[in-house]
Amino acid sequence: MSQSAILPAARIAEIRISDFRAFPAVAPAAITLEGRNLLAWGENGSGKSTIYRALRGLFSVPAPEIAPMGNVFSAPPNPSVTVTLTDGKAFPWTSAGHPSSEVVETARKSAFLSHTRLLEMSRGSSPNEPPNLFDVAVTKLLADFEATIAGGLRRTVGELWSEVDKAMQRRIQDPRGGRRPKDFAEKVGAACDQFNAGMKQALNALETHAKGLLRRLLDVFQTDALELVGFTFYGVTYDTGARELRNQTLTANLAFRGHALPAPPNFLNEARLSALAIATYLAGRLTCVPTNDKALKLLVLDDLLISLDYSHRRPVLEVIADLFKGWQIILLTHDRFWFELAREQLTDEPWKAIEIYEKVDGDGLLRPVIWESQDDLVAATLKQAGRFLDDNHPAAAANYARTACELTLRRYCRKHNLQFGYTDEPQKIKLEDLLRKGEAHATGNTDRKAAFQGLKKYKKLILNPLSHNPTQPIVKADVQAALAAVEALVEACKK
Repeated sequence: MSQSAILPAARIAEIRISDFRAFPAVAPAAITLEGRNLLAWGENGSGKSTIYRALRGLFSVPAPEIAPMGNVFSAPPNPSVTVTLTDGKAFPWTSAGHPSSEVVETARKSAFLSHTRLLEMSRGSSPNEPPNLFDVAVTKLLADFEATIAGGLRRTVGELWSEVDKAMQRRIQDPRGGRRPKDFAEKVGAACDQFNAGMKQALNALETHAKGLLRRLLDVFQTDALELVGFTFYGVTYDTGARELRNQTLTANLAFRGHALPAPPNFLNEARLSALAIATYLAGRLTCVPTNDKALKLLVLDDLLISLDYSHRRPVLEVIADLFKGWQIILLTHDRFWFELAREQLTDEPWKAIEIYEKVDGDGLLRPVIWESQDDLVAATLKQAGRFLDDNHPAAAANYARTACELTLRRYCRKHNLQFGYTDEPQKIKLEDLLRKGEAHATGNTDRKAAFQGLKKYKKLILNPLSHNPTQPIVKADVQAALAAVEALVEACKK
């Protein structure tokens, strides 16, 4: 085996975005990853999805046009996106050109999935019919699956579908113009037969992966009633009378407690539809990309899990961490609680966490601000509280102080096996419960006891998420004192 064959693939070292959607030229984004995965939180409109659009556009073939993506505050517009890999190779995408030929392999193997696309896969064009997955399957999900066709040849599903399209476009020229040749129907039929054979091989592999993934995503506390029976694909045929292709359909065959679901969008809730779409999409990537493939592969997910409750988000993270180890993963979310949950859970692989905020400068220009932190989540949250306090936003600082306090108390209770309320939904955890159980356990430790006692005086005013009434502004000095009390608790619980 050659040295190049055993070296790990180059990964993204840096992402630079300038004059592109949310990031104006005067405030470009520079995200340094050094090959790590990325977990990004940002409020709606802060620039989070701009990162998704930038990467999807750069790692895309055919090349999209970048000019319409220019920031509205830049004149003249000059949008650019550049990704630099850990081996020093740079891929710039500007109005001057797109690195299509250089990124084609990554573009083919990567996965970009947003909540919008998830809805398209789970709902389709009509609620009274199962979603038709045919187009997304032949263009993305299964396009790179290598099937064995007649003669032992290996062809991808995408190539086989292109052959069907070429056969449909065949014309010969005569004095009357272009017309279909005599063997037109025969050639189209043969191309359809080869495509159908390859597609059925791909679907067999997809079904195996999708069934396993769906069980992992849904069976959180007990076996869920939804079952993926398989995928229904009758095979594309050519109608000689209508002179068009038929049966360009692919649907998921589902059952709920043993009953068939002819129209899943009418019966299933949002969570089950989302889980099915996620399982199908991720299964498509696992079906097409070999586990030993060393090329750069991206898994970019933008606000993908907002339809799932917190208990069903954790299995998605487990699947990603378990089955996509060779991929560089980028998770984007506007959900602060899930951001915290993910930071707590994703510890096996090297991750970088960033927060994106929308800031208006003195000239009225929107400038996204990226804050990076490689600290422990509690330390990072306390730093964020300090930043808000320095910027004279005591209410926001108090919210972050509460978050740091809850994270510390949850960790303390877990470490010492102290039972408290259900932990996968942070909003439902009562600070009073955490404080009471933590303080009772710390009775024999003077420093911890003092830290718990010192925090209690700020619980109702500062650390209560419902107390931030705009008609009764929070005093900055009170927040500073509460932050000091939380910091003292963090230090006491570490010992």
